[in-house]
Amino acid sequence: MQTLQHIPVWVFALLIGLIALGWLQTRTRQMLKRRLLGVNIALTVFTLVGVVQQWQPTPWLALGLFSWAASCALVAWALGRGAAPAGASYNADTRRFTVPGSWLPLALFMAIFACKFGVGMLTATAPEHIHSLNAAIGISAVYGLFSGVLNGRALRLLKLATRQDPRVPLSP
Repeated sequence: MQTLQHIPVWVFALLIGLIALGWLQTRTRQMLKRRLLGVNIALTVFTLVGVVQQWQPTPWLALGLFSWAASCALVAWALGRGAAPAGASYNADTRRFTVPGSWLPLALFMAIFACKFGVGMLTATAPEHIHSLNAAIGISAVYGLFSGVLNGRALRLLKLATRQDPRVPLSP
């Protein structure tokens, strides 16, 4: 209980905000490209900042960044190669995507929050377990995996626009 008392209030506000944002993602909605990418960019930056903040003063920062980037790129590439989710579409006239509701974003938001919260708690209570090369590589890779899943999903949706928008040339 004493540990919970030392958690800043903003952490609980962030949790509530992520739950609300994830809940909104469970319903089918129409959105512009910038809104589609906005959440992904924000959470990708959130995980990247987590890597930098966690290992900035240590010699493991470069390996953590590499681990994050490799994991994020590999997962985004692998998932981005798939088909768009069932029910997804793009209207070239309105330039809006129809995105089917999914529980995946909420699950990912909670996983990112839980991972960052757990790492923060471990850093505060048992730093000897967190300040190591293995932790830097592993935790950074997990952060990259979360970002890669979100970005891979966005890539699959963006393919719909390139196929239907006559202003966007088709790739060979």
